[in-house]
Amino acid sequence: MSVQQAAMRAAVLKALMDEVRKVYDLARAEADGQLVELNGELGVTTVQVKLPGYDGAVAQVTLSEPKTGFVVDEAGFLAWCKQEHPSEVTVTTPAPVESVRPAWRKALLGRMKVEQDGTVVDGETGRVLDFVEVAEPPPPSTTLTFKKGGREEVARAYRDGRLALPELLALPASPQE
Repeated sequence: MSVQQAAMRAAVLKALMDEVRKVYDLARAEADGQLVELNGELGVTTVQVKLPGYDGAVAQVTLSEPKTGFVVDEAGFLAWCKQEHPSEVTVTTPAPVESVRPAWRKALLGRMKVEQDGTVVDGETGRVLDFVEVAEPPPPSTTLTFKKGGREEVARAYRDGRLALPELLALPASPQE
């Protein structure tokens, strides 16, 4: 293969890869949106991906429910710790900087609970933690995971003609058309 042919092949594959990425992103958004809807209607969290002419699943799409997040007012947290748990506050030098011990921070934040009225409390003591607010959870997300041998089966299905790439890709018409 000449350098011209190799360069042409690389350019064509790069252009196609960019187009395939766009189509993939659209297909993923559509599949993800439908799984979120199905979850809301029926509680479904996983969809098995199957190919024509193959009995097993080659992949799965799984919905991950976002966990409640918290926003910590760091100055308020430090002040609360200095008042309630002074042994958990450290001072670093040369410039004296006060901070809460990381292990204590992790332990306290790990046991926080949210009351029905939205108040955040220490799960052990029930004390209100007014320096913490509940963060708006992110939208649900999905993961697409191939089963063992799934990628290979997709390639085999392509080579065997069981997948019609022009239909799957459905590349949009160019703006000039």
